[in-house]
Amino acid sequence: SSGINAEYGGTCLHVLSGHRSLTSGMELRDNILVSGNADSFVKIWDITTGTCLHTLDGPNKHQSAVTCLLFTSKYVMTSSDDGTVKLWDIKTGEFIRDIVKLDSGGSGGVVWRIQLDKTRLVCAVGSRNGTEETKLIVFDFSVGNEKTKQITCASTSSSSDVMF
Repeated sequence: SSGINAEYGGTCLHVLSGHRSLTSGMELRDNILVSGNADSFVKIWDITTGTCLHTLDGPNKHQSAVTCLLFTSKYVMTSSDDGTVKLWDIKTGEFIRDIVKLDSGGSGGVVWRIQLDKTRLVCAVGSRNGTEETKLIVFDFSVGNEKTKQITCASTSSSSDVMF
C-alpha cells in the first residue's frame, strides 16, 4: 500500500520515486510522464507500469535546477537555472545538443520558462543576481543558416548563443 488515499474515490496506481528534491515541473501525454526537478535531473516515466524509462543525465546534464520542460513524441526540451536549454531523445534518453547557452549561465543567468511551436522557441530569461536582464527571447528556427542552423534572435539585447 502506498499510504496515499484519494478522498473522492480515485485509486493510487503508482508512486513514482527517484527524484532527490522537489519536482519543479512535469508534463503528461498519453502514458508518458516527464518530470523535471530541483536536483537537476529529468526523468521519463511510463505511468502504466510505474517504471522510470530514462533519467536524463550524464556529462551534458543540467548543472542546476530544471525550471521548465516540454516534450513531443521524439524529443524532450528542458531549461534550467544553469542558463541552458537542452534537447534530448525521448526514446533513448540521450543528450542531443544545447539549444540555448546564456553567456551569463553559471554565474546567475537563468532560463525560467520555455514555449515552442513548429518553428519558434520563446525563452523567458533573467537572473537572481542582476547578471542577466529580464526578457523574453524569441528564436525562429525557420530562418537559420541551413548548414549550421545558427538561429537569429528577435531580442536586440540578447547575450545568448543558440544552435539547433
